Amino acid sequence: MRNRQHKAESPSDLDPTLTRRSLTFSQAEGLEDLPQPLSLHEVSRQARNLIWDVFWNITMHHASGYSVGHPWNAVLHDTHVRFFLRPTDEFSYSLEDTRNIYKQFIFGAPYNRLFDLLLHLMRQGDCPLEFIERTSGAFVESRLAYTIDTNGPPTILPTATPEEGEALQTALAQLSEAGFSGAREHLRKAGELINGGDWRGSIRESIHAVESVARRLDPGGAKTLGPAIDRLKREHGIHPALVEACKKLYGYTSDEDGIRHAALEDDAPVDQAEAVFLLGACASFVSYLVQKQPSK
Repeated sequence: MRNRQHKAESPSDLDPTLTRRSLTFSQAEGLEDLPQPLSLHEVSRQARNLIWDVFWNITMHHASGYSVGHPWNAVLHDTHVRFFLRPTDEFSYSLEDTRNIYKQFIFGAPYNRLFDLLLHLMRQGDCPLEFIERTSGAFVESRLAYTIDTNGPPTILPTATPEEGEALQTALAQLSEAGFSGAREHLRKAGELINGGDWRGSIRESIHAVESVARRLDPGGAKTLGPAIDRLKREHGIHPALVEACKKLYGYTSDEDGIRHAALEDDAPVDQAEAVFLLGACASFVSYLVQKQPSK
């Protein structure tokens, strides 16, 4: 009997968030594999193309004849001097020169330098909001293993899956709205340290975010999560199984044999996978705790 052509799994088997409208016919029919989130340290050709599309359309939108116009010209001038480290008198307002410089960089730079450029552009006071929003959309559409946090100074944070990215964004927004600025900054710092390759530092910051929330929830108790969880259990009826799960997660990271202490040792087996997992887990954890905090 002739072997049948391999048939990929159906969209619902691999990623229920994908719809037929977002797939090619072959992908929707299960004849080709579905697009999966890229690994950390990867930026696909599709992502670079979408980022370039955003950049060039914004540049053209703010053009004046054949020159870059206000306020984008101020953003690009600052980038010329402070990011590319070029003399100010060598800056060109020419659209053609701008296209040549930025197109080559966006398509050819390593992922970390590309992200450095995007952050420099987005953090300029004159940067058009449209550029930030559309660049964030390009990250989502191309399913990068990163998300852009726009609550505060734009920050590119790592995620293993789109779901983790959504959980992290939700946690950051909830912490900001509830006034948990300390915990929010710990999570942001944890993501930035992953981008910089400091796995131990990232894990510490993720755990500090949990501890920060714990201290707010139970200011008169210990500086650990157990008493705060017990208080929430009494006041809001959290299911006992969930209480134990929360305590075990925190115990895994903070007890004498846990990651937190191991992370302080130079030879501890801590890697990127653990740092990303703890970032996502702690983000979901603090988001849940904030939602369950006693009403004032």
